[in-house]
Amino acid sequence: MASNKVRVILSLVLRLFTLLFAAGCIAVLILDKATDEDGSKLTFRDIIAYKYVLATAAVAAAYCIFLLPFTMYRACTGKRLIRGPFLPSLYFYGDKVVAFVLASGVGAGFLATVELKRFLNDLLKSFGGSLKDTSLQGFFNRGYLATGLLAAAFLCMALLSVFSTPAKNEAPETKAAGNRGFFFR
Repeated sequence: MASNKVRVILSLVLRLFTLLFAAGCIAVLILDKATDEDGSKLTFRDIIAYKYVLATAAVAAAYCIFLLPFTMYRACTGKRLIRGPFLPSLYFYGDKVVAFVLASGVGAGFLATVELKRFLNDLLKSFGGSLKDTSLQGFFNRGYLATGLLAAAFLCMALLSVFSTPAKNEAPETKAAGNRGFFFR
């Protein structure tokens, strides 16, 4: 019983951290702007991968906001707000899907930042300049920061997906044993 309470509280804490990291990623990306010497402005909207990073962070934040009341109720009372198999199934599959979505956003964000920095640095070197001499260096560093926050959200969600797996005593039995399975308890 005590281990179940610890699991629920840990789930609540990890869900809150996932929400905070995803919100931080969104804030950093929205505020990330750079202006070049010729006056042209660059924002996250100009890079498709950053739009995807923002979208994955928004999906994770919305998912956590949706499940937070259910998790808080369970942590406070020890009971589920909605009886039946729906919430455990949602936690089990939803946490895994959102973790994979976050992982793809992290990969896209880091890959785009590395490749764009390399390309622009090579381009500027061919003209005798350097990326470090421009405002684009700070823009891409904030892109790294936003993607790092998304990576922290992914780690929290990956841990959540481990805690949302049914405990050993809750494991579904086979239909041959007479039980209808995990979804029909």
